[in-house]
Amino acid sequence: MKLNLQMFALNSIEDRALSEHTGSGLYIKKANGKYSLLLPITGTGENGSTPAQLDKTAIGNPQATSVEGRTENPQKTMPFYLHRDNIKILESYKGKTCDFLRFLPDFTGFKYSGTISYKANNTDVGGLEQGEMTITPSTKDEYIDNCYDLIEDTAVITNSIDGTATIEGTGTYVVNVTTNPSDATVSATSDTVGVATVQATGNTITITGVTSGSAIITISVAKEGYASFERSILVIVKDAE
Repeated sequence: MKLNLQMFALNSIEDRALSEHTGSGLYIKKANGKYSLLLPITGTGENGSTPAQLDKTAIGNPQATSVEGRTENPQKTMPFYLHRDNIKILESYKGKTCDFLRFLPDFTGFKYSGTISYKANNTDVGGLEQGEMTITPSTKDEYIDNCYDLIEDTAVITNSIDGTATIEGTGTYVVNVTTNPSDATVSATSDTVGVATVQATGNTITITGVTSGSAIITISVAKEGYASFERSILVIVKDAE
């Protein structure tokens, strides 16, 4: 009877499987003491490690026996999509000791410190441009049972924005930006106003050619109480004289 009840419990229990799309991610600690999204990644790396198995079998033992040995603190490798915005983020933190939080959708997580390095993977025919970020940990992973008060949401751009754009002469290129939250403030800057200027009106970005050359336009979204987020466009102005 007990076995039947146990089998019923196993067949009916809700196992709380968590899907990554509901909030998983890698967060980094900012100057305000909160953790916010580092960059979009396609894998978080592993936390914890299996202890070494040390043999303690003595002569005459009919079966091998062992005890737990040391655990390791291995590097964490995380794939990401290789493009200007992600590279700029990694360049800003490269070689610095930072605090990280692997965040799970039920507001649990794993906290650790370490240094970032990265590499650009090989370009394959028919493939996506990808890179690998490596974090070399300097502290042991620490399980956090409640991350809610540690997290700062990030105001993000939710629509796709081209990484490059071409303007003929003194023409314009318009980008309509959608954000989450929807009332986040959108702004934009040009790193070379002598080549292209930019103006933000609400959620509409208008880029205007000035003279032949190239400029990087950075679109930013911000909201009080949220971490900010950026996307960039390399604008090429042709035949503007």
